[in-house]
Amino acid sequence: MSVIVDKNIDIAMRDGTRLRADIYRPNDGDRHPVLLQRTPYNKELWPITAMTLDPIRAAAAGYAVVIQDVRARWASEGGVFFPYRDERDDGHDSVGWCAAQDFSSGRVGCYGLSYMGGTSWLAARGGHAALGAISPTTAPNDFWRNHFWRGGALNLGTLAMWALRAIGPAALIRSRPEPAQFFAPLTQLIDDVDAFAEVVRSLPLTRFAPGHPDDASFVPFFYEFLRHPVPDDLTRSLLFSDAHAEVKAPALIIAGWHDLLLAADLEHFAGMRANAGSELARRHSRLVIGPWSHGMFQNVVGDVDFGFRSNGLFLDLKEDLTRMQLRWFDHWLKGVDNGVRDDAPVKLFVQGANRWRDEDQWPPRGAELMPLYLRADAQLGVQPPDGETPPTSFVYDPKDPCPTCGGNLLMPAQYSAGPVDQAPILPRRDVLSFTSPPLTESLEIVGAVQAELFAATSGADTDWIVKLCEVRADGRTFNICDGVVRASVRDGQSRRLLEPGAVERYVIELWSTAIEIPAGHRLRVLVTSSDFPRYDRNPNSGVLAHEATHLESALQRVFHDAARASRVLLPVTRGARALGGVAS
Repeated sequence: MSVIVDKNIDIAMRDGTRLRADIYRPNDGDRHPVLLQRTPYNKELWPITAMTLDPIRAAAAGYAVVIQDVRARWASEGGVFFPYRDERDDGHDSVGWCAAQDFSSGRVGCYGLSYMGGTSWLAARGGHAALGAISPTTAPNDFWRNHFWRGGALNLGTLAMWALRAIGPAALIRSRPEPAQFFAPLTQLIDDVDAFAEVVRSLPLTRFAPGHPDDASFVPFFYEFLRHPVPDDLTRSLLFSDAHAEVKAPALIIAGWHDLLLAADLEHFAGMRANAGSELARRHSRLVIGPWSHGMFQNVVGDVDFGFRSNGLFLDLKEDLTRMQLRWFDHWLKGVDNGVRDDAPVKLFVQGANRWRDEDQWPPRGAELMPLYLRADAQLGVQPPDGETPPTSFVYDPKDPCPTCGGNLLMPAQYSAGPVDQAPILPRRDVLSFTSPPLTESLEIVGAVQAELFAATSGADTDWIVKLCEVRADGRTFNICDGVVRASVRDGQSRRLLEPGAVERYVIELWSTAIEIPAGHRLRVLVTSSDFPRYDRNPNSGVLAHEATHLESALQRVFHDAARASRVLLPVTRGARALGGVAS
């Protein structure tokens, strides 16, 4: 089937602002369902817009594909771009426009990766009757809990990179239409992006020079986000924030174990299954979780090759990401009886075993919680400590923070996302390491991992970071999952400074995983107080991190006696006795 491409088509919003779209559609004069993607990254930038669904293939399969620049970006009108603020209303209006066109059957689906996944959720929240299904991939949910903030710490690496590299260049040119006006600042911006590791060390962040704090036409959202270090009305309203009761269309949610937005995707699935606005959406929303990092659907993630079955080009040796989504939309928008309703609610990839598995829910049934205790002799074991043992201590110096080494990242390429060898940070004096004996049988961990840390600091505030790792037979250590908590926001709601030296109990969410660790390998837990520049540095002084101009060292103590037994809790689905049994 031949395909027509219409460029820069005006779509008027309710306030008269014209957003422009490119349309790919069959050249047959018939009416077809419409697939809508709304992007801030340039509708013509195919490495992003076609990353998970090829619009030409979709058009050849009988869809009209509308790829639209969101408000204030690229070809679309609007003032200064502000993330997510207008996407619910603009998404609703764009769905309505798509449904009304003479090439449209009146049925619309929304799809897209990352921010475009967010626009899909927000369009669905708009509640237009024409919207029949969505397919958001690695999409945000709660602004503060698991997007630009996590555990009270600012996702500085993501926010700075996104503002400067993804949004900044077009925003700069848009506000300075003549080359003589934008050439010099654009050159400086590129130099700042290239010098990312140095520029993110500047203090205070409220005067972060690469973002031009006095230029309201550039990236003002960078500085606005800093003003919300605890959840408030803005953080609850700006994004989706668990509004699944307003969504009536079923969702195909695509996630990655090493993705920046993993927790958001899992929350979306749980919210849809429990609270979606229709029985159809509650019953038939689906979750697919691969071993991927953000925007990377290949089999090699970080330093680990998960095998060809994990690659987004040939999922489980059956189909690619485009075909999987077209099957989804074929059923919900065309009424094709293709077995979509019979697919398992959850399809997850078990790392280590490197196989896909179907489950009827998330988290899967039958997991036993295995506590692993952090012991004074640097051992990690299932038996709780008894008696009095001294705490383990280290000095956290924010002038020399522990560098980022893998994880659920969205940062410049020099910071590898996913599982990477932890050798660069293991010798550091500000990284505590607790290691188990070799496993006597393979151990399968599937579900949410949590740490319970009893700790004290000499500061008025500080951060605690915990990593669960696998130690392979060759001695290399690879991160599995991790978490962070800013001590002053330990309740996840408000800011309360510490009494220096007082022991506090911290619950740290390490997010979720599915992994099989073979016999002979070991588990390792790392504890530190910084992961920079992934997160901003806590100055330890009690001053808000983004306002700090002075950094103080702090003495950190981690406790592991009978009354204050620091531990991690693993959801074990097989091999619970690999370390001697599940302790009661």
